[in-house]
Amino acid sequence: MPPFTRLTIHGVLLEEVLRHAREDSPIECCGLLLGTIANGVGIVTTRFAIANELRSESDYLTEPSGMFLAFRYMREHGLELLAIYHSHPTSAPVPSRRDIEGNTYGESVIHLIVGLRGENADVRAWWLMESGYREAVVVVAGFG
Repeated sequence: MPPFTRLTIHGVLLEEVLRHAREDSPIECCGLLLGTIANGVGIVTTRFAIANELRSESDYLTEPSGMFLAFRYMREHGLELLAIYHSHPTSAPVPSRRDIEGNTYGESVIHLIVGLRGENADVRAWWLMESGYREAVVVVAGFG
């Protein structure tokens, strides 16, 4: 059972994720979204960009020293890992077979995927399970 039912992210942080995906293209970008959980809602407060150790156009592996720094920051600031984000530079933001097979977190975190096709970016979020995935609810705050 997931530790929260929906994820709230401020539009500014989501724009940072999109910028990261565009800047790293054509390789997949990756990073973490950290924050707190209150009343069943994961509230993102911090984004950590992490280098893609594979430097691949179709797969990612978070670089170990970046993960170490992010987890130390989480501990020092009392934050939770809420989501892992990465991009699909030439395809839709739907989990790939590799995304599902590489998931070591079960349903404890959301996987936010940025699909880059042409000039448009599409963002979708997923709960990944051993044999599949289901869409997660994400609320973008701070616009309007």
